[in-house]
Amino acid sequence: MSGMAGMLALNDDVIITPVSELSEDVRAQAECLPDDFAVSRARGRGGSSIIDADSARLLDRFREPRSVVDAVILYAREKSADANEVLESAYPFLKGMVQRQVLVAASSLQTKSEDTPADWTAGTRLPIGEIIRSLQVLDDTEVYQITRPDGVRAILKVERPRSAGLPSGDPARLRYEAQVLEFLNGRIAPRLLDHGDLHGRYYLVMELIAGLDAATAMDQVRDQSTSAKQGAALDITRAICSAYAELHALGVLHGDVHPRNVLVQRDGTVRLIDFGFASGMHDGVPVPRTSERAGVAFFFEPEFARAALDNVPPPPPSVAGEGFAVAALIFSLATGEHWQRFRLARQEMLLDIAEGSARRFVDCGSEAWPAFERILARGLSHSPKDRWGSMSEMAQEFGAIAVADEPRSRGAAKPRSHERAMREIRLDGPLFGQELPAPSASINYGAAGIALGALHMSQRLAAPELLGTADAWLSRSMRDMHDERGFYNSEIEITREMVGQASPYHTPSGIHAVDALISRASGNVVRQNLAVTRYLESARRPAASLDLTLGRASTLLGAAILLDALPLSDASSEGDLRAFGTQTMEEMWLELDKKPPAGRGDIEYLGIAHGWAGFVYATLTWCDVAKVEIPTGVERRLDELAALTLTSGRGVEWAWILGQPGDPPTMSGWCNGSCGYLFLWTLAHRMFGSPRYLDVAIGAGWNSWESPDQASTLCCGLAGRGYALLNLYRHTQDKSWLDRARALSVRAAKASGDHREYPHSLWKGQFGVAVFAADLEDPEWGRMPFFEPAGYRL
Repeated sequence: MSGMAGMLALNDDVIITPVSELSEDVRAQAECLPDDFAVSRARGRGGSSIIDADSARLLDRFREPRSVVDAVILYAREKSADANEVLESAYPFLKGMVQRQVLVAASSLQTKSEDTPADWTAGTRLPIGEIIRSLQVLDDTEVYQITRPDGVRAILKVERPRSAGLPSGDPARLRYEAQVLEFLNGRIAPRLLDHGDLHGRYYLVMELIAGLDAATAMDQVRDQSTSAKQGAALDITRAICSAYAELHALGVLHGDVHPRNVLVQRDGTVRLIDFGFASGMHDGVPVPRTSERAGVAFFFEPEFARAALDNVPPPPPSVAGEGFAVAALIFSLATGEHWQRFRLARQEMLLDIAEGSARRFVDCGSEAWPAFERILARGLSHSPKDRWGSMSEMAQEFGAIAVADEPRSRGAAKPRSHERAMREIRLDGPLFGQELPAPSASINYGAAGIALGALHMSQRLAAPELLGTADAWLSRSMRDMHDERGFYNSEIEITREMVGQASPYHTPSGIHAVDALISRASGNVVRQNLAVTRYLESARRPAASLDLTLGRASTLLGAAILLDALPLSDASSEGDLRAFGTQTMEEMWLELDKKPPAGRGDIEYLGIAHGWAGFVYATLTWCDVAKVEIPTGVERRLDELAALTLTSGRGVEWAWILGQPGDPPTMSGWCNGSCGYLFLWTLAHRMFGSPRYLDVAIGAGWNSWESPDQASTLCCGLAGRGYALLNLYRHTQDKSWLDRARALSVRAAKASGDHREYPHSLWKGQFGVAVFAADLEDPEWGRMPFFEPAGYRL
């Protein structure tokens, strides 16, 4: 697997273009189908490649650094395909992309030296800190996230080993960048914390900025209304122009304009990174070492392109040239496309830059925006003297576009996916008469989950007729309750040995829990008490483990949800529930208190579904509902989990499994990812009041929002992430989180193909997406099904 190990990412100069967007003459020269894509490198010597849509989708997984295995798993999950089969069929294609340097490998692309390895793995201890994970590997530098000896998280940028074939064979560029950063002293750029020589390799240690690259930040609002997109474009544009104006006022030109070098922070301000090609125009900053230029071709100014075409030395960096590059960047952010429909070959692309005119927004599939386009048109003028005189001047022009002139509502249009689901689950609908695949009865996969989803729809949509639908689906689940196929299916590894006999998500205890909740909504207290008794009988059966989806934590969480739903006027079941919850919690913590710190020992998962976050969440939920004392070990475990965060974009995330070679795998989904943690941290903040817990919750919210993963389900995808953001909205009353939750609901409704064998599944299929859309109709009371208590006792 030479060249394929470690982290891979799309090279900065890679262009992936739908064939349908190419000109007719270009398409005529290529053997391609209408839905194919062309892949090329702006700085590469080779020609373009034509790939199919599936290959383009797989490549898209590498827009963020990932291992081949992680990328294949994410892709396979989206396609509901077998990951091993995908890996086997895709391996030759990915290998070819590595060989062409379309994908840049984190190791093995260049010859390694025994004393100066080409890359370090997570956990490597260096004199300047411990490697957390690799972020980027280029021809001449590597970038890592590290923990310094003083415990501070930082960014390490280090030259590639000289034996790996650096073009210059010296660290002069990094030394130059250190001088620029020292001069800037944290203004606009990361603060330089340390620099020097490490094993013969020059390095910089810089402030870790919690920011997201500008293109991804803008992509987050693509599914929102036109006014919301324009509002976001204005916010980001003004921040970018202000940052470059401040940089130029300090006498520095950046010299490497492209989206990955522009980081948008949580408060909307912008910081710039990568100053190895900066130019000094002030006595306090050194002049450039050479006339060498950097940058991505999409953002080259026409005078530079003309010099390259004429084979003459390029013009020196200038305010006018950088202003053009920034205008080109802003155009791409606002429309999602470049200011030119660039041809793929290098010479033709340079000619487009030198002679082509800027496209109109409508030519890019965006709505016309005359005031915005007028400013960009001048910034993209071919003649430097016709452009804006300074970035400050351009910033002022964008600042004059008043928000009132572009009225906006940041929220996405409400998805209506629940309407179709309501029709499908009705007693006369197409689903009720079908035989459900095994597991046919459970909350997770089967009829009990449909019953619970129908209950949510009934309550949020004020549709009492759906309560009868919920009861009918509950009866179906009870019909299959004594059939082995009602809860188990060895073909998908849901076996008695795997899931145990007690978990409400996978066994009869869940059916009784749903019965109790439907009875509560129907006002049938006698039936509710009987269902609670049956739940407790089932929940006392052998559990597979301690965790929240399969083990004792799941039965404790179920007890909390049912205790919350008990009518205060009739507490005949309360004593039994309290006794069960108290005993279960005490037994759990008797075992958990003996465990080593989270992140070590025999518990290899950290997240909600199977790890420490789930143990603590179930415990705090029980303590919150039952109003009992919190076990003494809980705060210690919270602090251990908080210490294990990984900064990503504007947010934080956690490794989903420990002890794996290479960089820690992460995800945003509920089961093992950041959105599952969010529920824990808002609850911890409410119960303990620590501002640190709220900060971690907000970090988990940003990661849940920013992730590019497009799986749609409650368990692993967009619907679960949306419920987390809905929880954060209720906790903070910050309506931007509600708007983001609605935007994720829109994306989830558009996604397709998730677990096609179980579209009716509440947790694993599209039905859960519809339930989430219904819960958004009453966001103050919308709760993630059988994970958050409904809030009756509020």
